[in-house]
Amino acid sequence: MKFAKYTFLISGIYEGANRTAEIVKGLRIFSRLDEDDLKHADINQGLESTMIIANNLLNKIQIVKEYGNLPLVECYAGKLNQVFLNIISNAAYAIKERFGDIAGGEISIITSHDQENVFIEIKDNGTGMDAQTQKKVFEPFFTTKEVGEGTGLGMSIAYNTIKKHDGKINIQSCPGEGTKFTVQIPLLFESGG
Repeated sequence: MKFAKYTFLISGIYEGANRTAEIVKGLRIFSRLDEDDLKHADINQGLESTMIIANNLLNKIQIVKEYGNLPLVECYAGKLNQVFLNIISNAAYAIKERFGDIAGGEISIITSHDQENVFIEIKDNGTGMDAQTQKKVFEPFFTTKEVGEGTGLGMSIAYNTIKKHDGKINIQSCPGEGTKFTVQIPLLFESGG
């Protein structure tokens, strides 16, 4: 009887230690935010570290991942991770607005590439946005969140980060159905536009 109790405790400690190690590893990858140097980065790894950071926002949300076999991308990896975190946290917010505390929310993340670009598609089935909101979403200080819940800077920063990489960020959304962000990033950093 005592042996079973100790086995249970040791198992809990082991799981806790593994989870802590996973979080620390995710933070190390994610926290490249202060790096000023261009690096060749694994976008899929950046998305995974972002998911670890965003984990507490994703309760009762199903995550569907379809990662392509991507080449390394020359980029400011930490800044791209911040873009992914902004999009994913907004998706989680929209899902919670639609579903509350019940299950049914889903975020899908799909990565792919062609000869010149990597594509990251992040899609949710949250509240969605009308055409007017979509036009304003990248404006500084624009937010659909309640007072005190958002600054309205996340998507503006995301837009400028993608622009700096000579990339593109597109939105497809329909009220009541959800939103899809598609981020396109060149494999090679050229002008930093």
